[in-house]
Amino acid sequence: MTPTLMPAVPSARPPEARVRTDAASPGIGQNEAHRRDTRFWPSAEPDRDPRGAVVVLPGRGESAELFEPLAFRLALDGYEVTYLGMGEDSTLALGECRVPGRPFALVGSDTGALRALAVAGSPALRADALVLLGLPLLYRPVAGQVPSDPPPRALPDLPILLVHGVGDDVSPLQVVRMTTRTASRARLVAVPGGHQVLTETSWRAAAAHTIAFLEDVATAPAHGVPVGSA
Repeated sequence: MTPTLMPAVPSARPPEARVRTDAASPGIGQNEAHRRDTRFWPSAEPDRDPRGAVVVLPGRGESAELFEPLAFRLALDGYEVTYLGMGEDSTLALGECRVPGRPFALVGSDTGALRALAVAGSPALRADALVLLGLPLLYRPVAGQVPSDPPPRALPDLPILLVHGVGDDVSPLQVVRMTTRTASRARLVAVPGGHQVLTETSWRAAAAHTIAFLEDVATAPAHGVPVGSA
């Protein structure tokens, strides 16, 4: 499946290349860091502390351009957004994206959602929330690839938003709905379209649900729920 690339929505601040320093990644020079598949959208509210930090993990056949509209929306709402391409989702790389004292969320699409689930339970990472876009639960190929990570047997005890296309033929909506029945903190929303929910058909709905969910997480301390404790 070839994803539909959306044009970037207007933003006062363009994405930046996030370069890891030698201190953070020993043995990695600046030129090599520039070649890594990463993008960074700073908060569009530079005079305020970020609302939180969001890391985007792509799936099969997906590139950074697909996530630009969502990233811009989140940045305009005050979040710092980092896109980490394939092979850039180690616990160290993810942890470097955290903003101390602020909520930290992983947004995974397709097999990126499986990667997000795989690292979410790491004691070294301690993600506060997950957004899973088109979570694959069946081993059906996309873009000529099959998932390498196994489908989850159960969802972790975290605030989780699952955004799923009503016509998803890779991971049918009814299968995903069954997975969420035992996860009391998981929220499943259905949007128009198929497996790729960030296409022209549904990306605005997916973005709106994601922003609303992250705002709930960001304001959770007002209701006595600790987030962003790192």
